[in-house]
Amino acid sequence: MMRRAVARSFGLAPQHRDCLMLTLVFNTTDEHGGVALYRDLECLAAVANASTTSYSISLFQMVADLLRQANLGLSDVELFAVANGPGSFTGIRVGVAAAQAWGTAFSRPVLGVSVLEAMVEEAEPATRLAAPISDARRGEFFVSLFERANATGAFSPRGEALLLKGAAAACFMQEASTTGNAAPTLTCIAREHDEAALSLRDQAPDFAWRTLAGPLLHGIARVALRSRERGTWQSPAELDAVYIRRTDAEMKWRE
Repeated sequence: MMRRAVARSFGLAPQHRDCLMLTLVFNTTDEHGGVALYRDLECLAAVANASTTSYSISLFQMVADLLRQANLGLSDVELFAVANGPGSFTGIRVGVAAAQAWGTAFSRPVLGVSVLEAMVEEAEPATRLAAPISDARRGEFFVSLFERANATGAFSPRGEALLLKGAAAACFMQEASTTGNAAPTLTCIAREHDEAALSLRDQAPDFAWRTLAGPLLHGIARVALRSRERGTWQSPAELDAVYIRRTDAEMKWRE
């Protein structure tokens, strides 16, 4: 009932789900981010991040360029879908704050999408299990396990995303895929610029591997469309960041 109330308050009532939806998709979780406008799964325009400046500046420049390309305004956007982590603390905060501000200003719903889930959506692996892997720096990795219920179904997370050392990440994947079948049951997914994550292939040679190029905007759009079909979007107040690792300030304060 709460989700339906949110939908009515923010302009996307459930009975309108059969209509095409204009979504602003953006990823500011690392330097390989970008922005795009999607009408359902049709990409109308996209801008990849090419700036070395902070996303607090470049995000708004990219969005302005994007809207000019599409001849649209922010008020035309019906859903703001943002990658909300894990990744750069600063980048995540900028993206989440922008989605909250735009959603509030234009009375639109928002959606926070895990980078790891977007990786699985974009890779579309053929195996039953998928393990997206991302460099978390300091010799650690963000790892999560996703499972598909049947041959044609969507993937859903199996448990929480984890922060693991390299050897532990390889063990995690080995344990997850132990089925006794000869064919690979798990696909490891990494982004092509992520050399640290790709280095784990030597420790997990028996799995299928997929590498992804680009800022994961299509994967975020796929999650957004499925969320719209289920009515599981969010209000700006509900949107939150997903860090997995605590900030340095938090860790020092605990110590």
